[in-house]
Amino acid sequence: MHTLEQLATFIAVYEQGSYSAAAKLLGKSRTTVREHVMAFEDGVGYDLFIIDGRKAIPTEKASKLYFQAKVVDKQNRELHYFSQSLFDSDVHSLTVVHDVFAPLNLMVSIEKRVKEHYPNMVINWLHRTRQEALVMLKEGQADFALMPNRDMAFAETEVTWKTLGHLHLKCYAAKDSPLSAMEAVTIHHLQSETQYISENFLALNVGFAKISPRFHVVSNHDLLCEMIKQQGWAAMPEDYMQPYLKSGELVELKLKELPKSKMIGLNVFFAIGKDNQKVFADTIDWFVEEGHMLG
Repeated sequence: MHTLEQLATFIAVYEQGSYSAAAKLLGKSRTTVREHVMAFEDGVGYDLFIIDGRKAIPTEKASKLYFQAKVVDKQNRELHYFSQSLFDSDVHSLTVVHDVFAPLNLMVSIEKRVKEHYPNMVINWLHRTRQEALVMLKEGQADFALMPNRDMAFAETEVTWKTLGHLHLKCYAAKDSPLSAMEAVTIHHLQSETQYISENFLALNVGFAKISPRFHVVSNHDLLCEMIKQQGWAAMPEDYMQPYLKSGELVELKLKELPKSKMIGLNVFFAIGKDNQKVFADTIDWFVEEGHMLG
């Protein structure tokens, strides 16, 4: 019978591709990692890895075992965080970290709902990258993270989430851009022009992120919009671009291959067991209610 420690070690070696890398991730010696894997192999009765130099190559059976092992490991971590959440404590503040893609009207609505029911609550809204946000949730430095969905079965760390609405991505360029003069823009046309990409959008690693071979990465969305006033184009959330469209500085491109918007899900992430306390459970419900209005 395997132990949870052996299971976690197997997952680390599988994902990292070597005993040494897994040892570094787990904070253990390479020898200890190797012993855990060998003990796990003795328990299941077959080899899990083929050692090729410094590489640990998963066997076919290991690949089939990995997903189930990942689920069990996740459930074990969830049990730990759930048990920790059962300690009652007074809540005097909420900290929400959010992506630059998060709709402003949604965050304003949540602030209003919380203040209506908890007038003395201090609410902090902090802009962070996805990686920073998930670390803050895990370490208890944040209560919620409002982030786009990567369409993956597991988050990068031990958190859970609720799905809200969708962010509608469309393509935009300057009003005097050659692209804006076209009745129907094709992917080929986009590939011929410079594409400006939000750094956070690129980090999501979605298929729609990179279209043009000439792409420039920009962290600040306001700067990105200023760039495409001069040249090129960008795919951006429809809500964010409304002021630029109303001023006439930028226009929406009509794409032949994508007549409607490209949708990316929006999630609110939180620590497992967070919804055991009423104020957090209420806030999660309000996120869901307000988020569903996004479409």
